Amino acid sequence: MDFATVMNMKTTLTITRKGQTTIPAPVRHKMGLNNSGGILQMSFNEKKGELVISKFTNIDELSKKLSGYIKPGVKPLVDADAFYQANRSI
Repeated sequence: MDFATVMNMKTTLTITRKGQTTIPAPVRHKMGLNNSGGILQMSFNEKKGELVISKFTNIDELSKKLSGYIKPGVKPLVDADAFYQANRSI
C-alpha cells in the first residue's frame, strides 16, 4: 500500500472491553513499528473531539532528524547563553 493511500485511509477501529484496539498493518509499517511493538504518543483535542496518535520520537531519532538541517562544516551550538552574549548588540 502506498503512502497516499495510507494518509487517506479511514477505517473503523473496534475497542475491546479492556480498551484495546489494533492499528492496521499498513499504518504500522509506515510508522516504522515492527512486530515487537513500539511506543506511540496520544493526544486528545477536546474542542474537536479528535484523538491523535503519533509515533514517539526518542532523543536519538530527533537528533538525527535535526542534524540534517545543519550545513556541513558548521560547528553545532552547544552553549546558547555564550552565543547570545558574544553576538548581542550593545
